[in-house]
Amino acid sequence: MGKRYSTTDIRPFVSIILALATLFAVVFCKMESRRLGYMVWKQSKEYRSLVDKKYLKQITYAKVTQPERVQRLAQTHLTLKEAGRGQIIQITGHKIAMRQ
Repeated sequence: MGKRYSTTDIRPFVSIILALATLFAVVFCKMESRRLGYMVWKQSKEYRSLVDKKYLKQITYAKVTQPERVQRLAQTHLTLKEAGRGQIIQITGHKIAMRQ
């Protein structure tokens, strides 16, 4: 039949396989940590970009909603006038009337 191998014959092969598996695990861990590092770098770069966009949108919103600009647009495009002294302001949504 077949030749039986003793444990002393197999030990060198097992130790080589174990050493290779250990090296493979070390290389895999290093590659994975590098990949995660790049992912964190990319996400932080995207986060900074989004923060900058948000800041620019806040500036644009502040410029658009300036009281002087809104008043000018209301007077030029909507033909609204500023409330005068003694004029009653009515808001029809809630039936509020105030004397100016």
